[in-house]
Amino acid sequence: TVHLTREGDTYIEHEDRVTMARNWGADLFISIHANSARQRSVRGIETFYLSLTTDSWAMAVAARENAAAERSVHELESLVAKITRNENISESRELAAKVQSALYRDLSKQTRSLRNRGVRKAPLLALMGAKMPAVLAEVSFLSNASDEKLLKTSAYRDKIAEALYKGIAAYADTLSSITVTEKTATTAGMD
Repeated sequence: TVHLTREGDTYIEHEDRVTMARNWGADLFISIHANSARQRSVRGIETFYLSLTTDSWAMAVAARENAAAERSVHELESLVAKITRNENISESRELAAKVQSALYRDLSKQTRSLRNRGVRKAPLLALMGAKMPAVLAEVSFLSNASDEKLLKTSAYRDKIAEALYKGIAAYADTLSSITVTEKTATTAGMD
């Protein structure tokens, strides 16, 4: 069963999204985002899991993503240090790898110049407090004219949703306790 934290263009605090997932008893948490960059030529797919990092790009993404929470990335590091002791880090990394692989494989068929930006770790509030494997998928760059044009089409958003489903299914196939049922609908709700 898929639960969306929102169905319209309303803002929900990062912490509240994770709380909703925990209250639903979610097995996985996937936060779907469209990225941006100062350089308009930057494009691609990247998937994050919660952890500390020294990667300047990942820290910049975390700073942008966390800005609404009015906390700096550096203030969050002590909180992240506690969470990295959590058993879900390796599961989140594996989920991120499966989601990233499926997104890039399927979406690069649509647009040849799409870049595989890889799996990254970062101190993201959107994933903070998750008690289940959790990832943040940056599915395109709104600052890139080609990506923006694609995101405006329902067909491309459906391809994103389909690829996310495939990534989740590939992850679930690695687990003995989860059975993936056939998908019945495709919807992409983006943060």
